[in-house]
Amino acid sequence: MPRTLTDLLIEKTKREEKYFKNYLDYSKIIKKEVIKLLGEAKVYIFGSILKKDEIPQDIDILIISEKLAESGVRTETQVKIRKKIGIFSPFELHFATPEEYDNWWKYFLKRKLEI
Repeated sequence: MPRTLTDLLIEKTKREEKYFKNYLDYSKIIKKEVIKLLGEAKVYIFGSILKKDEIPQDIDILIISEKLAESGVRTETQVKIRKKIGIFSPFELHFATPEEYDNWWKYFLKRKLEI
């Protein structure tokens, strides 16, 4: 019997449940990997996961590092983190240099949690 869209959505929800329940633990794994790859960096959780009145659709992580200005570093970091935590995890990884953070991100992020 073919699977329906509802079946697929239920499977996706079950697969992602562990990430939402343990997002702080996974975020610490991400930070550890970021430090290993980039050295000095700041890592923040933000978005709907921090809003208690919303059902989160993803888990937003902002990674800030000087090394992100170098060519290819963002893609390489994204790939290595995804391999570490799961290719299809609900984490949305965002990247910024300190300058990008100062010029845009700090005005966008009303609420954030540093890891």
